[in-house]
Amino acid sequence: MIKYTKAFKVQVAERYLTGRDGYRGVAIEFGIARELIREWLRLYERWGETIFDPSYTSHSLAFKLEVLNDMVINRLSNIEAAVKYRISSPGTISRWRSTYEREGTAGLVARPKGRAPMARRKKKEFEEMTEVEKLKERIEYLEMENAALKKLKALVQEENARRTRSRHK
Repeated sequence: MIKYTKAFKVQVAERYLTGRDGYRGVAIEFGIARELIREWLRLYERWGETIFDPSYTSHSLAFKLEVLNDMVINRLSNIEAAVKYRISSPGTISRWRSTYEREGTAGLVARPKGRAPMARRKKKEFEEMTEVEKLKERIEYLEMENAALKKLKALVQEENARRTRSRHK
């Protein structure tokens, strides 16, 4: 998926507004779809160039439901709803709608982004371990380390054998 910069979107919108060419001419000039120009132009005319600033907002469940309900009641398209509610991408609303149809309101709840943090043992847990548990953990660690070293040694030997075979040919 191609992402366009704010400067590019503003340039396209201003080019359309100041030029004699229609959507088609500007689309050919910039090599983009006419629909994109229409979307950008409507957003630009209503909100100015700040609409194209990257936003890292997480919309609430209530806001998403309000937008979707308003679309149904007033028969708004994605772009009309985006312009009305100051959402920079109509595709966002489309994703909300499909998620709502698939999963209901539970699907619209914002989830934390990124990978979940790894669980780490606290010092207190380690201090509370018995001596036998500590030794078992140490043995397990050394066995894993030993297995890794054996695997590395086997790979090095295999590579050396490959090199010597290729020299003798």
